[in-house]
Amino acid sequence: MALTVYFFGSLPNGVEPYYGGGEIGNQRTVNMLRGFGYKVRVVKKLRCKLTASEFVKVVTYPFRAAIGVGAFLALLLVGSRKAIVHISGFYGPTIFFEYLLVGAANLLRYKIIYEMRGGGAESYHQTGSAFYRFCFARIVRVARVVFSQGIENESLLHSISDTPIFYYPNYVEDGYLPSALPQKPQGTINLIYFGRIEPQKNVKLIVEVASILQKQMDISLTIIGKGQHGYVSEVESLMEKTLKSGTYTFISGYARIGIRTLLLDKHFLIYPSTLSREGQSNAITESMSCGVVPISSPQGFSRTVIGDNRMIVDDLTAQSYADRVLEIMADGSFGQLSEFVYERIKSNYTQAGIEKNLREQYERLWGK
Repeated sequence: MALTVYFFGSLPNGVEPYYGGGEIGNQRTVNMLRGFGYKVRVVKKLRCKLTASEFVKVVTYPFRAAIGVGAFLALLLVGSRKAIVHISGFYGPTIFFEYLLVGAANLLRYKIIYEMRGGGAESYHQTGSAFYRFCFARIVRVARVVFSQGIENESLLHSISDTPIFYYPNYVEDGYLPSALPQKPQGTINLIYFGRIEPQKNVKLIVEVASILQKQMDISLTIIGKGQHGYVSEVESLMEKTLKSGTYTFISGYARIGIRTLLLDKHFLIYPSTLSREGQSNAITESMSCGVVPISSPQGFSRTVIGDNRMIVDDLTAQSYADRVLEIMADGSFGQLSEFVYERIKSNYTQAGIEKNLREQYERLWGK
């Protein structure tokens, strides 16, 4: 008899591009579980369009959450108690809905996997109310295993319970990693950013970095993504005003499989995110797999994933990011860093390795 999994989480809606790493990661999980031959029943969290205003997102959130939670509770009530319940959570503002789902699954005697996606767990735990901490602790203690996207979460989790922790990072899918380190073009230095176009990702700062660098070397900049119209327009306008004609490209959205082609000739990913929920960026992981050197803020799990502080910038200024690029090019370390990040992904963040570990976790839990 095939194992059945009831999965709840953020997933693509099939029409718009992925909304962040959470949707990408969850879709990959569902695909792998089905690839194992498991029967997977999915209930999606409902979300607004990527371009919706913050007002619309906030006002509609309780209704969207209630619909998703209600649908999953209905599934649990009529489902087989031999199934495994996998709840992909973001804690923080969603903790109370997740507490309800985990509590219901526990009452119905399901085996529960609680997955922590995104970053900020320790901050939420420190600043949250006593009720928040109670809910979070209860979820962690009731779960049979906690999947954590970041190693950084482990000290917090160990302080709360002895529930087993499975490090479950983002990874590059089979066929994404080039068979050999891509050779980068000489002359022009190609910068790239891809992901959500929003203020907390500091995309305008990326344009400023390119502008500073263009005063000293040949620089091109490619930005790929979607966001609210007003901020996107500001980014495009800044590119037009500050960068040399013919040296920049803005692509509104892009299929992720196509981004790999655009990464092959890029030298640096500029990633100055200060997003409070930043976890393990897929942009960083995918760029590294193509030998693109990330110059990143330490936000989320970036420092651990990148693995070398030469690629981490603590100061949120365009000059600091530009200086780091200049240093790497001046001391001749670009080639060594490009090979380092390529090999780091190859050794630690590929589907083959993660897939094997994921299946072991499920088989172990199923057999209990």
